[in-house]
Amino acid sequence: MSVHRVKQRSGRAAARAAAFYDLDGTLASLNLVNAAIYLLSNLGEWNRRLRYLGGLVVRIPALYRAEQHDRHLLNVVLFEIFKGVSRDRLITLGEEYCDRMLMKHLYPQAVEMVETNRAVGIEPVLVTGSPDFIVEPLARRLGIKEFAANRLIYSRGHATGRLRQPVMAGDHKAAWCVAYARANGLDLEACWGYADSYYDLPFLAGLGHPVAVNPDRRLSATASSRQWPIIRFAKAENGRTLAGMDRAAVEAWVERRLNGAAGS
Repeated sequence: MSVHRVKQRSGRAAARAAAFYDLDGTLASLNLVNAAIYLLSNLGEWNRRLRYLGGLVVRIPALYRAEQHDRHLLNVVLFEIFKGVSRDRLITLGEEYCDRMLMKHLYPQAVEMVETNRAVGIEPVLVTGSPDFIVEPLARRLGIKEFAANRLIYSRGHATGRLRQPVMAGDHKAAWCVAYARANGLDLEACWGYADSYYDLPFLAGLGHPVAVNPDRRLSATASSRQWPIIRFAKAENGRTLAGMDRAAVEAWVERRLNGAAGS
């Protein structure tokens, strides 16, 4: 099992349980496509941005099909876009994205929930399909010491476009939580899980206290039938977000960026 750790806090008693949090749509109103657009739009020279944004446009149909049917495939297709980008550049952009976008689009109620759980001994753990170079700086800022995230494979310091196993989606997220609990002596029945998507059903169902956060239609129906708690968070009032855009809106946004680059 791969566990990412950030700087340890001292003087704290061992957690008696864990709360596993999805990120996109659960703690924040942004998603992987938002992150990809930001990263590709800030790579450096305009010719590089044009090439990578063009790659995103080509993949949009596959991304939307994957979003509807296969989250594992969504991650694989999306991360292919970063082939050739240096690890150092992605780490720098991850820090920037965290400060300029992600922190501003965290649900205030979600942050309060994390802190309330932690205050009663339920240690927060992020389990997300977002890339580690975005999740690690967020974890530091939130004081979360461990997380699981998707990781790119690099060759000579540059992304190959392929992901390390396991890909953090569906059953793999559930299996990671089981392994984490076993390694840390935690009872899964005492652990909590928070997610927004029906594709996270295996992840939620494996925990003693599943909670549907801002659930999509299918997760909402499942949570209701199983009598799981359902909570909905309001977005922070700090500007427009790309979250929730449909396919046409994303294509139009990328096209505007491409046109702007061409005219520069």
